[in-house]
Amino acid sequence: MHPTVRFASQADATQLAELRWLSRSVKEQELEDIDAFTLRFSTWFASALTSKSWHVAVSEEQRSMLSGCMFLREVETVPVPGLKSRAWGYVTHAFVREPSRNQGYGSRLLALLVGRARELRLHELHVWPSNRAVALYVRAGFQSPEEQRAGPEPDEPSYVLPLPERFNVRPDSALKRTGTAGPPTQ
Repeated sequence: MHPTVRFASQADATQLAELRWLSRSVKEQELEDIDAFTLRFSTWFASALTSKSWHVAVSEEQRSMLSGCMFLREVETVPVPGLKSRAWGYVTHAFVREPSRNQGYGSRLLALLVGRARELRLHELHVWPSNRAVALYVRAGFQSPEEQRAGPEPDEPSYVLPLPERFNVRPDSALKRTGTAGPPTQ
């Protein structure tokens, strides 16, 4: 049976929080209990949906159980002379539950978001996939920075600057565990 693929609504917040939780490492899960995370995620999700710049595709199994999700963030750019808009999209948090993997769910979720990106007239989509997911995005037409540079009209491929962990803000629950606002001492 094929799942239904559709756009998420606020009613999906709790299940989306669970999918996000399941996608993270045990080390990350230990930083915040699931109930606190679900509350924080649900608050964020309500704001994200209201902003109109987040679009979330979900796959839904029988009995309204979500089996997967993929997020698209519309990013406005600084205005360019002669162009009304040059917004682009960031595809992120693609996750499918283990029993439903390798059955085409990711392709269907991505197709829904690519369709939305076209409706929004986004200039391009960016993704930073896991090694395991690269094939999904290549099949959909995504190009690596190397392929972009080698093309007939090379664009400006993305470069990423990873910021040290000490600059990341941790949730309040981590503060309770360490007793400090900074990173754990080593």
